[in-house]
Amino acid sequence: MHENVSKPRQLGWIVGCCALAVSAGVIAYSAAAVAAPQRATMAAISPQPDTAAPFRAAKPASRRTTPERPANRYFIEFRSRTALSYGHAFVVYGRIDAKGQMIDPKVGGIHPASTNVIPYMIGHLVPVPAEHGASDGDLDEQYVSARFRVMLNEADYNRTVAYIKELEDSTPVWHAVLYSCISFVADIARFVGLRTPPTGMYPEVFINNLRVMNMQTDEEITLIPRVQWGMAPGSPPVEMPAQ
Repeated sequence: MHENVSKPRQLGWIVGCCALAVSAGVIAYSAAAVAAPQRATMAAISPQPDTAAPFRAAKPASRRTTPERPANRYFIEFRSRTALSYGHAFVVYGRIDAKGQMIDPKVGGIHPASTNVIPYMIGHLVPVPAEHGASDGDLDEQYVSARFRVMLNEADYNRTVAYIKELEDSTPVWHAVLYSCISFVADIARFVGLRTPPTGMYPEVFINNLRVMNMQTDEEITLIPRVQWGMAPGSPPVEMPAQ
């Protein structure tokens, strides 16, 4: 009987110890479970790297609000203008800025070496001394009757300018049929690589045909110089891009 009472007491003492151990474990686990997220949260908010990151100054904000404009471009423009006679053909060449404005344009052309009408009239019969470059009204927009602008890269432009100078040096006389202003312009156009119409026509008609032949447009061309005869306004700029 004494032996039976002792065993339950021993058993109760063992169960009590186990219960106490389990309770302590649960309390410790709960404390660890609460502390772990706190440590993780602190690590995410304020990391402590082993070495400090190098200092990098912030780049200042760009003040540019518009895209860069293209650099100056080179061109040659084949032109005709009105005159008291049947007009005049010539070329204008140089550079244009980003707005399409000409920068210090030069004029290439041939005409009688006089402002008097008499050498001009004689030049329809026999050759007369020639003068090159600009004549009165060449750069005045109000007199332009036809035009055709061709864009060139720098190398082609420099070669073209050199050719114009050579052409001026090699054409000392002017003749209305044998070698006129249209003949001079046609030589330059062929040097640039353009197809050219016959030279025996009005300057305005020649430039218009030159433009249509090389732009391959559906523009209707007649043999009547409409602007020269006061039948139409002047020609707006037409540009052929550089090849």
